[in-house]
Amino acid sequence: MNLACVILAAGKGSRMKGSVPKPLVKFEGKSFLEGALLAAKGTRPDEICVVVRHEREKIEGEAKRICPPCVFALQDQVPGTGRALECALDVLKPDLQKDCVVLVTASDIPLLSSSVLLSLLSEHKKSGAVASVLAAKVNDPFGYGRIIVASDGQVEKIVEEKDASGQEKKVKLVNTSVYAFNAEALLKAKGKVGTKNAQGELYLTDLFMMCKKSGKIMVSLCQDPILLRGVNDPLQLLALEKEWKERKGHKE
Repeated sequence: MNLACVILAAGKGSRMKGSVPKPLVKFEGKSFLEGALLAAKGTRPDEICVVVRHEREKIEGEAKRICPPCVFALQDQVPGTGRALECALDVLKPDLQKDCVVLVTASDIPLLSSSVLLSLLSEHKKSGAVASVLAAKVNDPFGYGRIIVASDGQVEKIVEEKDASGQEKKVKLVNTSVYAFNAEALLKAKGKVGTKNAQGELYLTDLFMMCKKSGKIMVSLCQDPILLRGVNDPLQLLALEKEWKERKGHKE
């Protein structure tokens, strides 16, 4: 199986409220970006692409230090994670654009590991899906996109917090911002979604849903949500550090 990994690192990360770009914030001695790159490298991909925009030079410098062969895609002025992925597709090797699995992850999931990504890839292949989203069940889903699953097990809808209805906000199955796509389906979806939503962005979730025209779109469930917890602000970082230290302490 040909594999390309895309790491999304173009956002401002303004909620972190520091002078350090969000992908370079550290957890357990490693930058968020280093953790994402090491997890991606562990899947043995044919290519790794990091999407950049804000603080581009610093992000690229860190990525080159950790993974010199990686390539970079510059996100244009169109906002949103969906647009970031579209920009990444343009720089992948031509043979990968035609026939590969595209693994996509955010750069702000400190505990993401190769084993979690490999499990997603395995389930994606076994299910015969053209697109799979890695999900987790959490007690407090605030801030996450909610995943609505149809009776046949396929994804019916992924709705962002700001766009969710009161009923949808009660759903505890959440999007972790990690995906596997068949490149062919993704390329067919490219350029076919807009920005008509509460944030005025081109959502990656809309690209995911557009892939339904090419085949099945499925959920892969991670049984340990902490491994996929994203960090958006200093309080979330402190909470994750505290919980992780407590867990490690219990194991020792």
